Amino acid sequence: MDITNIHDLLKAHPIFKAAEQKNLIRHITHNDVALCDFHSGEEICSPLLRDAPVGILISGQARIYSADSEKKVLIKSISDGAIFGISTLYSDDSLFPTRISAKSTCKVLFISSAAVKALIENDKSVMHSFLCLLSNKIVYLNKKISSLTAGSAERRLSVYLSENAKDGIFTLTTSASALAAMLDIGRASLYRVLDKLESDGFIERKDKNIILKNEKEMLNRYSR
Repeated sequence: MDITNIHDLLKAHPIFKAAEQKNLIRHITHNDVALCDFHSGEEICSPLLRDAPVGILISGQARIYSADSEKKVLIKSISDGAIFGISTLYSDDSLFPTRISAKSTCKVLFISSAAVKALIENDKSVMHSFLCLLSNKIVYLNKKISSLTAGSAERRLSVYLSENAKDGIFTLTTSASALAAMLDIGRASLYRVLDKLESDGFIERKDKNIILKNEKEMLNRYSR
């Protein structure tokens, strides 16, 4: 692919959209990028990678799992536009911290970590976007910790639904088994709690959507 098209792909991403064109031309060259295709089930990144490049999911869907290959815990599902590998750019630990595998056919743009760092350090707009992304990641991880340490199964699920709903609606993007594993509860317990929350009038289930009908009262009911 022509490097101009690569620059256009970068400019379409929130982190790089405000980058000055002269900086993109200077710091992102043919030698710094690779556009790769992955089939469903193929591994995109793993902890075996050292000094891993930054990746942008151009199309398709992928899943991020914990680094432990024996106890594979789903962390998050991602779709086109997602970026990964950027939070380790300035880390003392150069190993990639998670496993990412393709959920569907995916196209990924890889950019060398050195090139991305050079762009961040020489373009204030990109640096601002980079810091905003890291801040959002910290908030997300804090929410994840809150969900996993919330106490009872009812409390864990209530907190998770509340913190991951958008406009009062939580959309299940994984299997029930994956969600149960993520919350560290049994699948049967997950269904039991969902039934209880629905019978108590706190939620309403419609296919893969869970409507939060009385979020505040739900959290109060299942407080520690």
